Amino acid sequence: MSKTVSIDSAHAYAWRYMSFGRFVWLLQNKSLWLSRTDLLGDEWEMALAGKQLEFVLRRHPFTPLGSDQPHEPAMERATRIIKHWRKTTFVNCWNVSEHESHALWRVYCASVEGVAIRTTVGNLRSLTGLDFKLFGVIYTEIGSIERTPTKADLIMRKRPMFEHENEVRLVRFDEPSEMDSPGIALSWDPEKHINAIRIHPQADQGFANAVLEIVKTYARALKGCINLSDMADRPPT
Repeated sequence: MSKTVSIDSAHAYAWRYMSFGRFVWLLQNKSLWLSRTDLLGDEWEMALAGKQLEFVLRRHPFTPLGSDQPHEPAMERATRIIKHWRKTTFVNCWNVSEHESHALWRVYCASVEGVAIRTTVGNLRSLTGLDFKLFGVIYTEIGSIERTPTKADLIMRKRPMFEHENEVRLVRFDEPSEMDSPGIALSWDPEKHINAIRIHPQADQGFANAVLEIVKTYARALKGCINLSDMADRPPT
């Protein structure tokens, strides 16, 4: 069984959880950061495995007779290509959900000095074109499809244990000249696209004041969007 995150609803909420430092960078630079895939911290990103790897190895081209080029073993060739693709594919990740996620607060904001920003899938789709694509992630066993992979085929698949992320990905497939760059900054106006800013549910008032001051400095129109996390609410009894 697999699960695919839909990008059909333009009004669906998309959340991004981050440290205060990353939040400040976003406001100062008015940009989204797309990280190089091999720096995301998951060796399974864009991995070849299972039936798909077996299919690729079976279709490995022979070296023509009389060629001066040394024969490249099938596994070495597959490893070389995937390594190259991981260095030339850049990703920015969002969680599609009506509500905040307790799990994602814990995963992406190890410190209580973290924030979550909210936009919509429609706003993310407005950034796409020739250079940038938006994909809903497919949570499935890696390599379950027997076919020659494309970059898009691999970047939109993650293992089932990550289903809680319910992720959509803004992706850029780049040229070899970009492979030494750790990431790409995509121009993005926070005041135009952000519709909510949530402060970590365990943050104190001092941190809340710091968030307000940085927003007043770099994105004043968003002052009214700042609130404590909904998880900070207390029951009435």
